[in-house]
Amino acid sequence: MPAAPALPAPLAQAPTPANPEKPALAHQPRFYVGLVGAPDITTVKFANVESPLPNLGVVLEYRLGSRLRVTTGLLRSTKQYKARRADYDFGDYGVYLTHRYFDDVDGSCTVLDVPLNLRYDLVSRPHYALYGSVGLSSFFMQREQYSYSYVEYNKPGYWSGEVVNANRHLFSILNLSAGYERALSSRWSLHAEPYVKLPLAGVGAGKLKLTSAGVFLGVKYGF
Repeated sequence: MPAAPALPAPLAQAPTPANPEKPALAHQPRFYVGLVGAPDITTVKFANVESPLPNLGVVLEYRLGSRLRVTTGLLRSTKQYKARRADYDFGDYGVYLTHRYFDDVDGSCTVLDVPLNLRYDLVSRPHYALYGSVGLSSFFMQREQYSYSYVEYNKPGYWSGEVVNANRHLFSILNLSAGYERALSSRWSLHAEPYVKLPLAGVGAGKLKLTSAGVFLGVKYGF
């Protein structure tokens, strides 16, 4: 009998590769250092909003996990604002103002801001991330200047005063922000981060409740 034809060997099925998990933005080191700058606007209880002034500094980050980071740094800003008389705490000096009539106090101060924030990446992709951040800031007031025009006993007058390195306010500001970070390489990235700083207590000589807002633009390096 003729031999039965040999059946063709079954084709070997190529193994299905496992779906690799998409790498987070930073396949990068755990430590980061960066430079940031923002146009910063300041108001006291939204009574008046002045022109933006620069807010500049250095930031440090430590990556706790694939999505969570802790951030700190040192920022220096100049804040200019107008406060209503009722919003300014004159303390013991208030007894001398009984017959002075004025509505507003003009203020300007230079502030060192030390933030401590937690950042969480809401969306993490190989080349970009969307994130939110929350934390607290300590304000160290370097130079405060205040002035107002008044009428006393039907005579006009003008008062100005300055306070230097006298007021420190630990964890007195609530930081809220959201941002977009774009990787340029495994170590360099750019980010844009709108933020708002809300008062938990009054700051400065007048115990004013300063609210600040702006958009940080920055560059970071991981190492």
